[in-house]
Amino acid sequence: MLQGSVLGALWKRSLALVVLLLFVGCSTASTKETAGDVKGIKVYGSSFEEYLASKTGTTGTFRFVVYGDSRGNGKGDGIEAEVNVPVMTKINGYIVALNPTPLFVIHLGDLTLRGGAEMYDLGKKAMKQLNDANIPYAMAVGNHELYSPILGAIRGVSLDMQKEYQRSFCASNTVGPICFPEDPRLPGYKNLAFAFEFGNSFFAILDTYYLTEGAGYVGDISPEQLQWFREKVTKTVKKHKFVFAHKPIYSSGSHDEPPTKSMLELMNVLNDNHVDIYFAGHEHYYVRRKIEKVHDKKWPNGVTYIVDGGGGAPLHRPDPAYGLSACAARYSFTVMDVTPNEIRGVTYGFSSLTEDIKPIDKFCLLGDGKPCPGSETQDKIVDKCS
Repeated sequence: MLQGSVLGALWKRSLALVVLLLFVGCSTASTKETAGDVKGIKVYGSSFEEYLASKTGTTGTFRFVVYGDSRGNGKGDGIEAEVNVPVMTKINGYIVALNPTPLFVIHLGDLTLRGGAEMYDLGKKAMKQLNDANIPYAMAVGNHELYSPILGAIRGVSLDMQKEYQRSFCASNTVGPICFPEDPRLPGYKNLAFAFEFGNSFFAILDTYYLTEGAGYVGDISPEQLQWFREKVTKTVKKHKFVFAHKPIYSSGSHDEPPTKSMLELMNVLNDNHVDIYFAGHEHYYVRRKIEKVHDKKWPNGVTYIVDGGGGAPLHRPDPAYGLSACAARYSFTVMDVTPNEIRGVTYGFSSLTEDIKPIDKFCLLGDGKPCPGSETQDKIVDKCS
């Protein structure tokens, strides 16, 4: 009896995997012809710089969008168990209708429930609305992209999955995100860590889960990557600075993972170089807080810290006891408008597919941790989260 039930479960799992592979094959075939140019300029590989160069007329004022954590809940055998396509479709539909159009979108990781070329193709298909609207998007790798699929289960992070992610996630013959060229000063991080400048702004995408031979689950920033980032952000002369990674430095509930020594050093680099905003995902909610002091640590320049992990993964509830200025257990995404002197952000959220998308937070920064005139109350600590 037990043997029969086990065989039945394995047969069901195998059948679901076959259906999933057939879906991916059809999806990849149907999207290959649409991939490629963005108004005549490819957004893959090093040509992302060419794309940015073509937008020089918008360098004074431009828009970008941020959100993360769109993986499925792992329940059942359907596609939504791997990637939450309905929520992503609603978010991306709103993004492509924005006026003015965003210059690019940055996804904060955990696009898929687990790793593997088939799963990455599912995630890319779910992001196809952006490609069709000629809006390139970049990825910060999450921990779930590195999980090994074994009989459909999650078996921990894998160096093989990291290599597969680097090899296949932004392949130019499929719809997919921007490829990051390898920086000679940071070998081994192709498509995992990247820095670029546009207009008056500096951007860096970091990998907080980099794996090496024999390494298990890390959840940290490596010394060589930290040094690379320190050099990049120290040398830039841009007024505004934005940094993106999957893992928060400080938790505001849910995972409640204390910062490692290296992540605290990353916080020091952010503070010392007047980084305006550190964006993270990993925790499935929206949180904004201005970090100047935590326990016995002080960062006098006041780094604005945003966790926007409401892209479709099972929602968590933030804890206002951590000292939050805005928080919500909702699906969400943040629209950033950058001008020569100001950074304005509006975060939009919704609780269900039938609910309208509405603003849930607004903020304005001058740089150096300073709020815009008239926005001083934005850093007031709230008593509860919506």
